[in-house]
Amino acid sequence: MNYYRSYQLEDFARDESFRQWVLEHEPSNTQFWQQWLAENPDCREKVHLAKAFLLALEENETDLPELELDAITEQILQAPPQTSSQFWQFPLFQWAASIILLLGVGWGTYSYFRPSTLAFHDSKTVVAFKDNYLEQTNQSDRVQKISLQDGSTISLYPKSRIRYPQPFRAQLREVYLEGKAFFDVAKNPQQPFWVYTDYISTQVLGTSFMVQAFSEADEAKVVVKTGRVSVYTLKDSEKATTNQQAVKAGVVLTPNQQVAFSIPQERFLKSIVEAPAAVVQTPVSSYSFEETPVSQVFDLIEKTYGISVIYDAKVLENCFLTATLSEESLFDKLDLICKITHSTYEIVDAQIIIHSRGCK
Repeated sequence: MNYYRSYQLEDFARDESFRQWVLEHEPSNTQFWQQWLAENPDCREKVHLAKAFLLALEENETDLPELELDAITEQILQAPPQTSSQFWQFPLFQWAASIILLLGVGWGTYSYFRPSTLAFHDSKTVVAFKDNYLEQTNQSDRVQKISLQDGSTISLYPKSRIRYPQPFRAQLREVYLEGKAFFDVAKNPQQPFWVYTDYISTQVLGTSFMVQAFSEADEAKVVVKTGRVSVYTLKDSEKATTNQQAVKAGVVLTPNQQVAFSIPQERFLKSIVEAPAAVVQTPVSSYSFEETPVSQVFDLIEKTYGISVIYDAKVLENCFLTATLSEESLFDKLDLICKITHSTYEIVDAQIIIHSRGCK
């Protein structure tokens, strides 16, 4: 398929095989295009930009029928340049301007600052291309879903902004965040995924997690839903990318754990999330207890929620539980168990510590 080498951005966007690969993830087309890119690495930039265009169009028009989407795409591709400036002769920027006019109800202005920069905005979204980086700002009052070229997705919250290279570097996937976003990262051990904010950075291989770091706040937070992440100060993250010893400086988080970074104190505080969810599905009957040693109950809780429960087995050896706790939240379970066994608990470093004098 040597004729693909002569394709321009608009040709890729019109090509049926290319569109099926980008929008439908059809297996045979995926295999073909991955192989073609491996054999034609000099065409990667055009391909990635064409992918970004199609994905952006799809995200803005997810409720439209496929035929109508195709028609809008063709209309965008045929749209004339908006100015005679040499800058606008690049088809990608013509598309960007056309997307503003065709898809963004109420699109306001667009401007460029130099040949490597394009920005356009309305009351809901700001998108900019600058020095091979794509930047998107959510000015709406709803969460916006963004698809990345590696298969990862970002749920960008209102008043938040992300910036990332197009394409990612071969050995590293980097995203810069200001505000709040939920990341669902495609697993790729050979290409770690980093999220940078003004004060902290988060490294993952494949997981889902939330990062919150607004510029005016005095605290940044990372919350893990699935998988495992390491959180660093920016200074330590620079070392961690090049020095394995520095990796130990990170705060490791697993599901149902979070860490808050105090910006004034430059200190991490690790804890359990407000509403822990089960990470292992257990039968409802598992939480029906009849004279069950309380140590077994704590072990089941630890397995279900992936949170360490630390207790003195010797002190609790005469404590037994008869109760049904299938509907209660984690903290309600703990409250009831501790009330029945005359115990207390506290959360220390994202672990549950049980304090008890035992049962007679």
